[in-house]
Amino acid sequence: MQLLVIGQPQHHPIHILRYNDDFSFVKSDSAKRGFNKLKHIQLGANTNISFGGELREQYQYFSNLNFGDLPPTTVKSSVGQLWHRVMLHSNIEVGKKLRVFVQMNSTFRFFNPNPIVPEIDENRLSLHQGFMDYSFHKNWMLRAGRQEMGYGNNRLLTFREGPNTRLTFDAVILKYKTAKRKIDFLGVTPVFSKQYTFDDDSFNDYVWGVYGTENVIPKKISIDYYFLQFTSNGRSYNFVPGKEKRQSFGTRFFSQNKELNYELEGTYQTGSFNQQKIAAYGLSADMNYKLDSKLNFTMGISANYISGDKSNIDDKLNTYNLLFSKPSYGLAAPIGSSNIININPYIRMNPVNKLSVYGGVYFMQRQSNRDGTYSPGMAQVRPSPANLFTSSEKKIGTQYAIESSYEMNHHFSFAADAAFFKAGSYVKETGKGFNIFYAALKATFKY
Repeated sequence: MQLLVIGQPQHHPIHILRYNDDFSFVKSDSAKRGFNKLKHIQLGANTNISFGGELREQYQYFSNLNFGDLPPTTVKSSVGQLWHRVMLHSNIEVGKKLRVFVQMNSTFRFFNPNPIVPEIDENRLSLHQGFMDYSFHKNWMLRAGRQEMGYGNNRLLTFREGPNTRLTFDAVILKYKTAKRKIDFLGVTPVFSKQYTFDDDSFNDYVWGVYGTENVIPKKISIDYYFLQFTSNGRSYNFVPGKEKRQSFGTRFFSQNKELNYELEGTYQTGSFNQQKIAAYGLSADMNYKLDSKLNFTMGISANYISGDKSNIDDKLNTYNLLFSKPSYGLAAPIGSSNIININPYIRMNPVNKLSVYGGVYFMQRQSNRDGTYSPGMAQVRPSPANLFTSSEKKIGTQYAIESSYEMNHHFSFAADAAFFKAGSYVKETGKGFNIFYAALKATFKY
């Protein structure tokens, strides 16, 4: 959950964004073995193709979904389920300038009698990615088509690895890259995942803008900066729908040192929602220190201070919009980083080779008692429309989480996660307010 890095270290050929896979070493390997035979197949003098894929099986158990407050269509509040995901891709390179990447996706959910949520649970077959790269200068590249993306620490635009169905976008991105600078000029619309075959939808919400990264002092100081314009008719605040035009201005400072590391990000949002002016902000910070190099034992603390609406009778909207961010606090509870103050002390370590362990505590409360709480997808989950503005309590609760991952090799990995969310006074006052327990086991194969 902390300081997610897009992709593994450079020596690892398989990345979390599969179009960034680096199997260049296979080109000069005359005795390819195993799956490496699929990583560089010559089609012509200047053309080659490669294939890859992944299979993920994840069993989850939830006790007291959404603190026990469920819609009438839900059958059980405590339930187990199996998530099944298969993704297959091919990569075609024509000379040094043209590349085509295609990825298919198939996700299913089993054993859960409750209604399926297509955006999260199930998309039986879809074109997940299909884009073209064209390099027309040593520093410039144009990418157009359906694609995953992840910027910064995934607080505004990301692919969302946690849910069964990952998020993708229809986009055109002009990329500029040098040794110390990366700038993306982007225009994107998110793809709305649907349950059945090739029925996904897009061109409902729009984001355009620029995202840049400057490597000021290698590993000491790096800076992200961005401007993003968001346009939508699909968001609601305190259950009032409307037309939204929102601008996000932000910067992020971060490091990648061997011992002491930091991250500080600030975002300010302006614009309009119906007749209201938008004035919202988000502040995030993280600092950690590696105490033991042998075990990679690291202690850290992170925090978020994210605005909520101050009043329902003025002409301003202060609710921060997450756009399309990652689930910041895991999958146990439907809590996103909007209208929230949280502090998160944590530890990370590698107790044995190939095993990584994370343990953390999240102390959460509302930033404003005149606004509700929102899911990572910006759907308001508390309070109900009938109970708006009736609670002055702020304490959402405390979540205890532990996550472990064992990477057997480049192809096989296993993970086990658990979380306990102790409901706070606000959650109890606006519903049943039961405590949540969550556990998951995951096995992944990639090639």
